[in-house]
Amino acid sequence: MARTRRARSREWAAYLPDWDPRNQDYPNVTLDLSHTAVSGTSALTMASDLADRLAHIHLADGSGSARDEHLVPGRGSQPCAELLEGLAVTGFSGSIAVEVTTRKAANRAEREADLAEALAFARLHLAAPLAAPAADAP
Repeated sequence: MARTRRARSREWAAYLPDWDPRNQDYPNVTLDLSHTAVSGTSALTMASDLADRLAHIHLADGSGSARDEHLVPGRGSQPCAELLEGLAVTGFSGSIAVEVTTRKAANRAEREADLAEALAFARLHLAAPLAAPAADAP
């Protein structure tokens, strides 16, 4: 279901044909964590439901407000770390784009620090998990 929005004298439908990509038969789907924050949807459930159709991740965070915040991963309420770690375990071969806003950064150094933090977060949580020790290992 599309959500109708108004701005001044204009009206439009957002998220056409539907805000939830699971309801469509697209062969490849993007999961945007900032959008799951706004919609109150579980990013982990959505990723699981999309399974092999999940082809691209927009890595960002959000607090659950009605505003599409695009926070640095780890600064909001989305399960960014858990999602990335789960993708690493399953051998995800799609693409991941860091999609954060730096508008509130006071200067170039702060902007670069935010972007570096987002990239480091992604690299840390996408690192291949260590193999569990064998049951008979000493």
